[in-house]
Amino acid sequence: MKKRFMLVLAFLSACNFISFAAENAATYLLENKIPVYVKNIEDSEFAAVCLVFKGGTRYLTPQTSGLEENCLTLLSMGSKNYSYDSLKTFCYEKCSSLSNFSVEEGSVFKMECISRYFDETFLRFEDVFFNPLFSQKEYDLLRTSLSQTVQRMQNDPESMIFYSMDTVLYQDHPFAAKVSVTPESIENITLDAIKKYYASLFDSRRISFVASGNIDAQKLVSMLNRSFGKIQAGKNSLRDFDVPPLNLKGEPVVLVSPGASGASFIARVFPSPAVTDPDYVPSRIVASIFSGILHNVVREKNGICYTPFTTVMSSDAPYGFEYLYRATNLTDFSRVMDESRKILEEGKTISSVDSSGNYIYEPVSSRLEGYVNSYITSKYKSQTSVGGISTRMAASLLQFGDVTTGDELTAIARKTTADDIVRVFKKYWLSEESRWFAVVGPGEEDKIQF
Repeated sequence: MKKRFMLVLAFLSACNFISFAAENAATYLLENKIPVYVKNIEDSEFAAVCLVFKGGTRYLTPQTSGLEENCLTLLSMGSKNYSYDSLKTFCYEKCSSLSNFSVEEGSVFKMECISRYFDETFLRFEDVFFNPLFSQKEYDLLRTSLSQTVQRMQNDPESMIFYSMDTVLYQDHPFAAKVSVTPESIENITLDAIKKYYASLFDSRRISFVASGNIDAQKLVSMLNRSFGKIQAGKNSLRDFDVPPLNLKGEPVVLVSPGASGASFIARVFPSPAVTDPDYVPSRIVASIFSGILHNVVREKNGICYTPFTTVMSSDAPYGFEYLYRATNLTDFSRVMDESRKILEEGKTISSVDSSGNYIYEPVSSRLEGYVNSYITSKYKSQTSVGGISTRMAASLLQFGDVTTGDELTAIARKTTADDIVRVFKKYWLSEESRWFAVVGPGEEDKIQF
């Protein structure tokens, strides 16, 4: 459902918070023209390096979903010179980490460390990439984890609804291939398939590096040149293409799960702006404002569900959705959600409730600054450590093709007006192109009323 930044160590994210502007990053080229972007922070005690692969799901099919992500995961589970156990011990003792994450546009293989252990960590980072162990023992551990993930997707009602939304909405779309493993692809994520895919990563045209922290840039370039600088350009055509928008129209999709008995999971999807669209940032702010309204109307006033909220995805072909977590009323939720939409459609928010239970409204304009600040804080609070800085730069590189555009979203947020909020809400949340999804208990599929 959401873009994943799962394997960055929490203690590194909590340490060494620093303000950051990626526009100050220096750019270098390796001998094979691979770009290296370095944000040097001299007063930091930490360093991070991201190996960035452009392309992502464009190099996968629905039947190989998750192959790139799990290829990189297996890399960090041992090399010819460093066993998995020795890597874990080193990372624990030296406060270092090897991790990876993938999004639709590509993947990142990352190292983080205390600066004084940079050389030792880099040796392991380098070795696991060029000399992966690809051991059957470690693969079996990975496969067990993948099986548990798929089991949750098939049996957990909340996982079921999000997997259903993705599968149905992206059918026959270039993004039908998924970043992570699916029930349809798990049998194809074999050790041999991972080894074959690993070989395809050696294409200098797909590779970039991003580094941040207390780093000697010239030394880093020299270290990268001795190995990564020798990677040649691939001979196959790069897979890059325009991504069409989604077609969201269709009949409601209702699934059945015993785990949803008496407490259903309901979502209404609607169009949302691509991450490169000027409406993207306002739409994120709208989602925050409207989630508050949904909480007041859907939960507090009407008791429809345990938690309602809305959000939009960060993608080149996204959708947004309104979501009811554990809904106990299957007949009135649609009407109550309509009631919620009318409030923001009229440019209002709910500030409080009087003694008679009536809403006290405020115009969006009077509370917009707080929502803008909340958006900026939530976007960057986990990305202001050295590791977070490199992650943000890498994500911007994959999403926008440079390391700086991601930071420009803050300026867009500050320029967002109340008129923008209402306009964007009407354009997307009130779009007629929408569709319902639900997971209900056995025997409840005929009771739900959209």
